[in-house]
Amino acid sequence: MSPKKILIISGTHGNEINPIWAVDQFNKTLVEGFKSNSLSFIQGNPKAIRKGSRYIDFDLNRSFNKKLIASKNQTYEVSRAQALVREYGPHGLYPCHIAVDLHTTTSAMGTSIVVYGRRKFDLCLASILQNKFGCPIYLHEKDQNQTGFLVEAWPCGIVIEVGPVAQNYYDPEIVDRFLIILKFLHNIHFNSENICSLSSSEITLFVHQRSLDYPKDKESNITALIHPKRIGQDWKLVKKGDPLFLNLNNETINYQETDDVYPVFIGESAYKEKNIAMSFTKKEKFKIPEIWFTSFFDYFR
Repeated sequence: MSPKKILIISGTHGNEINPIWAVDQFNKTLVEGFKSNSLSFIQGNPKAIRKGSRYIDFDLNRSFNKKLIASKNQTYEVSRAQALVREYGPHGLYPCHIAVDLHTTTSAMGTSIVVYGRRKFDLCLASILQNKFGCPIYLHEKDQNQTGFLVEAWPCGIVIEVGPVAQNYYDPEIVDRFLIILKFLHNIHFNSENICSLSSSEITLFVHQRSLDYPKDKESNITALIHPKRIGQDWKLVKKGDPLFLNLNNETINYQETDDVYPVFIGESAYKEKNIAMSFTKKEKFKIPEIWFTSFFDYFR
């Protein structure tokens, strides 16, 4: 029996074009038989891709909560989310059981993994990728303002974020990073000793604490920019007294809390509309129970 299919999604945001190019390039190297047996490839938001915009009506990567999927909402992205689950969900017309959603970011995140909550299959797959490539893992949880992520609609799902790269700008180095991940996924067999050897019982997580907006006045005008010493410093430790922002008077606004944090998605341009200048995380070592890996490999065999 062949492993259950992995769904590879590119273009969930229409202005993140490097994953789309990487998938097209990768597909040219595949034989037809493999494409039908192990991987499925889809473009998440075709209309937004053609328009070169992040989305048409609403962020597709916030359109997959259960209420929206079950609703009669007719906005483009919600209808698209419903169609993707209907066609490629675990009980769909072309069932897939693992979703890998490919994204780029304008922040200096490198090649990183995002997981939503502590679902055991997600953390097992993230463990394999972290052990193979050393990718940091951003665990996004406990944020009620950010829900409905695409990969949560599948039994196992992770996001691959690669940056920094500008929106609607092709960068061959960014494409190559995606190709490395795709080639690895191409060779995954969840019951093989080779893949089992890559699993690690302890992983390092950067656990979401809260998001921080730009300083603003009463009319919601931004009054300070991200400090030059913070730009490009994703995943780097910030302690009390370290600079965060620089205001209109060239005065530094420092981090005032006593807890050490690790900012991520610093200055992500798409998050400005979400009132996020950066998100604070705390580093955590997480031990994955052996039984999780056993059920993970059994399920996906």
